[in-house]
Amino acid sequence: MLDKAELGKRIKKVRESKHLTLKNIEAAASISATHISEIERGKTSPTLGALVRISRALGKDPAYFIEEEDLGDVSLVTLENRIQESLKGGAGTIERLTSSIPGGRLQACVITLEGGKSHRGDPHSHRGNEAALVLSGRVLFKAGAEEFELGEGDSIFYDALEPHSYINASSEEKASMLWVSTERSVT
Repeated sequence: MLDKAELGKRIKKVRESKHLTLKNIEAAASISATHISEIERGKTSPTLGALVRISRALGKDPAYFIEEEDLGDVSLVTLENRIQESLKGGAGTIERLTSSIPGGRLQACVITLEGGKSHRGDPHSHRGNEAALVLSGRVLFKAGAEEFELGEGDSIFYDALEPHSYINASSEEKASMLWVSTERSVT
């Protein structure tokens, strides 16, 4: 868990990078400049409500300040640093194209599915949106009550609140896709 000294440093760093004074934040967040100063110096921790108001005043998601690692605002994954992970049950592989950023609002990866396999075969739902571009092979998507079979070069976009799933439509050939998801919190 992040300690109050590190939390305070992060808040101060963002405030100063935006050339804002304690009084500017006091006015925008309705929290006294004295209290904000105590938070920045690690003397006290903000309540959740105070952290949300300070975050809004600084134009940041509250997660930016409480992530375990000090994450930057930019995600850079070079080809040399890209990690390929195996999917459960030998379903295929996933290569993450984005690293974690505060709030985790966007995730992109290349998913390769073995013949007839699925990474997400059972319908599931969550907040956000998903999009996929089939790079090779054929992928069967279910979104809501509809099914779509996509081939190379085809793409799909859907509201992830709708129950959805996908599976390699071929039992013999691999399929790969560029997959992008926004905010993923399970409902």
